[in-house]
Amino acid sequence: MKVKLLIVILAFCTLILAGQVKFYGGKTKKIDNIELTGDKAKIDNETHPKSDISEVVFASKTKTSTAKVPQEQFDTDSLLSIADSVSKIYPDVPGIILFDCGEQILNSDGTRKYRYHFAGKILKSSMLSWGTRSLYINEGRNTAKVLFARSISPDGTVLYADTSKAKIAPITEGKVSFGHGDIYTLVIPGVQEGSIVEYIYETDTYNPYDTALYSPGWYFQDENPVYFTKVLIRLPKPKKLFYIFKNPPGVFGSVLYLGTPDLTDNCLIASDKLELDGFAPDQMIYADTTLGRWVENSIDKMRSAKPKIVDEDTSTAYIWEYKNMPPLISEPKMPSFGDVTPHIGSSVQPKWDYVFDWLGNFQKTRIKLTPEIENKVKEITAGANTIEEKIDRIYRWAQRKIQYISIKGSVSSGQTGHPADETFKNGYGDCTDKSIIFCTMLKAIGIEAHPIIIMTNGSENVDRCIPNTGGNHAITKVFMPDGKEIFLDATSSTYKFPYFRSDDRGVSYVDAIGKTVGIIPENPPEDMLEHVEVAMKIDENGNAVADFKSTPYRMLEAAYRGFWEWQQPERYQQIFENWMNSIFPQANLDTFALIGLADMDSQLVEWAQVSVDSFPVTSGDMWVFTIPGIERSMNGFEEVNLEKRKFDIEYTCPRMNEYSVEIELPKEAKIVALPQDVELACEPYADFSLTFEKKGHSVRVYEKFRLKKRVVPASDFQKYKKFIIAAKQAAEKRLFVEKP
Repeated sequence: MKVKLLIVILAFCTLILAGQVKFYGGKTKKIDNIELTGDKAKIDNETHPKSDISEVVFASKTKTSTAKVPQEQFDTDSLLSIADSVSKIYPDVPGIILFDCGEQILNSDGTRKYRYHFAGKILKSSMLSWGTRSLYINEGRNTAKVLFARSISPDGTVLYADTSKAKIAPITEGKVSFGHGDIYTLVIPGVQEGSIVEYIYETDTYNPYDTALYSPGWYFQDENPVYFTKVLIRLPKPKKLFYIFKNPPGVFGSVLYLGTPDLTDNCLIASDKLELDGFAPDQMIYADTTLGRWVENSIDKMRSAKPKIVDEDTSTAYIWEYKNMPPLISEPKMPSFGDVTPHIGSSVQPKWDYVFDWLGNFQKTRIKLTPEIENKVKEITAGANTIEEKIDRIYRWAQRKIQYISIKGSVSSGQTGHPADETFKNGYGDCTDKSIIFCTMLKAIGIEAHPIIIMTNGSENVDRCIPNTGGNHAITKVFMPDGKEIFLDATSSTYKFPYFRSDDRGVSYVDAIGKTVGIIPENPPEDMLEHVEVAMKIDENGNAVADFKSTPYRMLEAAYRGFWEWQQPERYQQIFENWMNSIFPQANLDTFALIGLADMDSQLVEWAQVSVDSFPVTSGDMWVFTIPGIERSMNGFEEVNLEKRKFDIEYTCPRMNEYSVEIELPKEAKIVALPQDVELACEPYADFSLTFEKKGHSVRVYEKFRLKKRVVPASDFQKYKKFIIAAKQAAEKRLFVEKP
């Protein structure tokens, strides 16, 4: 009815306005001129029955915003043309980033501004989120707003957003937290699959946390293709930009670095350092020659990582830009996005000293021992005989008695934490707060400890070549009386001294109080050990009963204990039933127990007893046995399914599995032959062994798998793949027995 009414109202009207006509049946036509008279419609000198028209749209040259469209707006026809050409190259991608341009400006007074211009085409529904632009506003620190936004529909219709209708609302989260700041949100009209979205937004940080700290960065690649990407960083004279450009296009794994001697000393990159012709004396290249990624034309490709430097009247501009960046193709168990894509990190600080002092002084003022905290430490450690036992008791208390709640707000709730006394009285805090109070409590027993900032190993590696406190987690560095330095993480709730979370391993850290950066070592596989024992008895009919026992040790025990503590006890049985059926298909769970779960001083053991009707497969007069537990011990490893890999395989940490299986057969049954033992190794990354032993009427099977390194380089992928496939095949060996 609305459409027909619109046409009636427009009868006898002549319109000269770009737009479109939609016909019944789905056909659309762009128009510049339409004349509606009686039952006829004259469209650009073509006459059509008015009854054929379903809708007339006059939006293509109309904007709903009262704001002035900026001169930087891209030409519509150019955007459509570029999107069409790129989509032919990448027909299956969900979206195309047409323009990705940022301008980062540091003013002479330390305030800073960021301006971002984006245009992208949406090809699949997963990219419809481009139609909503959200910005963070920290009241008292910065402002943020969209200056202009529009959508271009597949038929060329353009709709401009009314930026005055943007919504600002407080941050909300699904879990307990104390929000700080607001989210600015603007919905761009007309966004659909096939649309092009374009917008410009600006943030103005008028009250930075510290006017001397400035660390702009930029990523030049995405999971979608990028037609053009550019960043401009403008600094007031005489400031200089120190930067690290990782993975320049075509030279994956290498770095162009501009630093100072002081900064270079703290650089944790392990690649070979090169000084090459055509680069400034203070520009160093860390080349990934060890993996053979450095080739003859690498130098030419490295030149693209050098910024264009523009000397302006009162400032210096550093500019990087690239065209036709391919989409990042993900691989199973690959490193983090930031470790494999071209990107820059930078700083204006020529030394770490200022950053160490800025952060360290914040932290030291919060590590203050009060009588209340000191009395609590005396209570906790009463009767402890060794310093290790005292640390362990404090460690457990900080984990379990201070509830983890993310408290958001100023710098104090991020990298520097709240005062220890405040966290102690509240009984809650985030990772930084828990590290602060843990350090304070250790101080009461004469142990020095520092809160340190890390980026967990599921996120981007931070090389610390430039002064920055980038990280997503805070843990604790403890200085033992014998001079040994150890690391502990009070954020979790189930770890015993001296163990801590697996995702804290093999990452860099910043110890601001100690004025050092470093790397947390990987754990030995034995610290992440699961030992499984299966004792199975088969009767003459092939029915089986089995005891199953899993004992996780050290780090893994803490992880398993944490898993069970988070579950509702009512779910325990269902979890065990699913688990046992993955090992003994069609098993009945007779009983189960979680031994030691309620007492952290006891070893956690997961135990179950199951019964299985007709466990072996019958083939004529033979029984064919899978080895329960071992058959599934090498499940997974999708990371080796690729024919080849571009990226390294990256695990959370080294680990180890041991299986001991005993199958007691009926006296009348006869073992035809035991499978051959297997011994495999892929040095220095992993090893595997499988042995079979006959003892009386029983067969005993032992298996051990050790993942000895967290990272397997892509250069060694083929030999690692061969090893894993051989180990998986060995784990699937069968036992053949003549039926009684």
